[in-house]
Amino acid sequence: MNAGAGQSSVIAGSVAASYRLRVDVEAQAVRDALTALDEAFERRDLEAALDLCTEDVVFIGSGDGEVAAGRDAIGPMFAALAPQLEHLRFSLGEWETVEIDVLGDVAVVYALAPAVLETPNRKASFRYRLTGVLVRREGRWLWRVHHGSEPGSW
Repeated sequence: MNAGAGQSSVIAGSVAASYRLRVDVEAQAVRDALTALDEAFERRDLEAALDLCTEDVVFIGSGDGEVAAGRDAIGPMFAALAPQLEHLRFSLGEWETVEIDVLGDVAVVYALAPAVLETPNRKASFRYRLTGVLVRREGRWLWRVHHGSEPGSW
């Protein structure tokens, strides 16, 4: 074996390890953005949630009226839903599955978690489903698309 080939494979291995570490660090930063959004929603802190989003964020839920494009549209959407949410309690458990693919300045997220929805008339347990796209802007991972839903009956 010539010395050049051995040195080349060591460098390639080092570059690959460095890349994996960088991707792991970025995936954790995306995971932190997921946690921060969960916490803002749990506190019902719309301003904090919107601070984690791009100006042109798209938010999609599973119910009627749960679609908004742009930060300016999300506040009115939640305001319109507020009477329905007043007697509703939604609790999200720990994420069972979180898959994050970082592709440069774009990250794709897929996640599942147990959830409970309680109203005065019923209590239902189900798996909450989330898909999302985040973009890195000025070193921060921000939500560009957030689609969260719970299974519905057919």
